[in-house]
Amino acid sequence: MIAAGIRAGGSRPALTDRDGTHSYTELDQAASALALELYAAGVRPGTPVVIHCPLSRWAVVAMLGVLRTGAQYVPVDASFPVERRMAMIRESGAVVAVVDPRSRTELPPGCTFQTVLRIPTHLDGTTPASPSRHAPDLAAYTLFTSGSSGVPKGVVVSRHSLAYSTQARLAYYPSAPSVFLLCSSISFDSSVAGIYWALATGAHLVIPSPSVVDTVAIRDACQQYAASHVLLIPSLYRILLESDEDDSLSSLRAVIVAGEACPPELVRRHFDLLPEVALYNEYGPTECTVWALVHQCQPSDGDATAVPIGRPIPGTEAYLRTDNGPAATDEIGELWLGGPGVALGYTTEPATSRGANRLYRTGDFARVDERGHVHYHGRRDGQLKLAGVRLELMEVEHALSAASGGRSSAIGVVRQAGTPIALVGFVVSAPGELQPVALRRHMRGMLPHAAVPAAFCAMDQLPCLSNGKLDRRALDHMAASHIAASSTSALQGSTT
Repeated sequence: MIAAGIRAGGSRPALTDRDGTHSYTELDQAASALALELYAAGVRPGTPVVIHCPLSRWAVVAMLGVLRTGAQYVPVDASFPVERRMAMIRESGAVVAVVDPRSRTELPPGCTFQTVLRIPTHLDGTTPASPSRHAPDLAAYTLFTSGSSGVPKGVVVSRHSLAYSTQARLAYYPSAPSVFLLCSSISFDSSVAGIYWALATGAHLVIPSPSVVDTVAIRDACQQYAASHVLLIPSLYRILLESDEDDSLSSLRAVIVAGEACPPELVRRHFDLLPEVALYNEYGPTECTVWALVHQCQPSDGDATAVPIGRPIPGTEAYLRTDNGPAATDEIGELWLGGPGVALGYTTEPATSRGANRLYRTGDFARVDERGHVHYHGRRDGQLKLAGVRLELMEVEHALSAASGGRSSAIGVVRQAGTPIALVGFVVSAPGELQPVALRRHMRGMLPHAAVPAAFCAMDQLPCLSNGKLDRRALDHMAASHIAASSTSALQGSTT
């Protein structure tokens, strides 16, 4: 499906970033040239290949080149902190890497490869051979979420699941994109949605900036290329709407938000400014190939207490289970998902055991209302979803402990319906000894920026229960109070 879309594209623009454009023909040639080099380097079906690139059109070329060999790609965003890149590369088990031909970012120290290839930039104009067919149960890519040990855990997704997820977009959405803005890191699964949806339908895939939070570049690209579709995390879309003073988003036909809770206020703001533009709220873990449920937002959602995550996409089954069996209408249960989108498994599992269980236990609580819409009600464990990144609370606390020199510390979590999660770091320290700037800088070297706490507080001691265990509820309450007080102070400061 994707290969056919590329072959049919011809001279039409396929990929554009800030440095240039590939036509569909040029994309086809570049991917084939890389595939030949990979094959010569010993890459065979199933081989993991690291793609170490920033968000760019070259990263997409690399993905397609790897897929043409039947191998699986492991996208490692070169802008990520060094320690996280090292952990992803080591866990992947890859001995071959592909790097951006122009990037100055070096591979992380201590990561050794038998072969490192640069993506070919010189095209000789020859017609590439037709891509070979590969078994659908072969792995297509590995993406990383957070593991309970604090180490990123690789999710292995099959070629069949990738094709299914893309086909489901064609079946669900009323129109295919003509110009899609890619505003997701290559290491996040939301990038999968835009890349393959666009290329399978002959659309123009535009990458506004290597930085996924560059709202100026997103607005400019939307206006310059008359973008029809975009997928963003809700918090970034909110900033985009707040700064849209020149109608730069007026060409859009559909906006998709995913990766964190969609606040009702965002829906209200969207329909106030773009009443003719469709707004969709997608939900799905990496283990289910990007998306599993979707809700087309209505203006009335702006007045609700929370926005639904919708209904299962075509071909996916959703189940809500309690300790006593299936959940009743409006009863909260744990969400299980089944269907062709369920991933093969994790890199930590033996390859022979992957894909045996086609039901995935999400660890998310949810309920279904009388209209059949599913509503999200939080996690059953310590996992957080921050700006589209799924992390264990333990991983963030490990980073805070390291940044504070091993002092007693913990993270308070502020969860409010319909708003992004906020974190506050608590450290046992005298007030004058706490150095928030240094803590933030250190943690940014270990975690995605969205996982760095919004604030830090010094404490005499951490709150504990009678059994000596950390009192998480008290910690979260203090975090909420601190965020509320900070917001009030900022508001008062702006009015004086």
